[in-house]
Amino acid sequence: MPVYNVATRRPLSYETRKKTADAITDIHCAMTGAPAEFVNVIFMEGHRIKGGHDVGVVCNVRSGGNRNAELTEDLRLRIRDGIAEATQLSTEKVLATLLGFPASWAMEGGEILPEPGEEQAWLERSQSAI
Repeated sequence: MPVYNVATRRPLSYETRKKTADAITDIHCAMTGAPAEFVNVIFMEGHRIKGGHDVGVVCNVRSGGNRNAELTEDLRLRIRDGIAEATQLSTEKVLATLLGFPASWAMEGGEILPEPGEEQAWLERSQSAI
């Protein structure tokens, strides 16, 4: 259940927010194999962002499993680039921070989330319980 908190100095149009959320979701899923249903994108407007950036994103994602340091850094950079493209800003104007947490710290529908890479089996178990 990744949570991407996107803070902006100025309000973004609905279309720009949609493009940004779609870019984040597509990149996250392509790189991690996590289902799109797991991805949450939250927008906050009117924030002062350090370093003169126009957009800041804090990515809270599950760590461990099939996610190593190289994949994590690549994910952070691709998310930054995707947001820059969706908002028509240079990458220097987008600050991306990624925070990893153990899967056991998060729940979805009352179920502890699986380790990265074990999503499909978890989804099948969860669906059969419904």
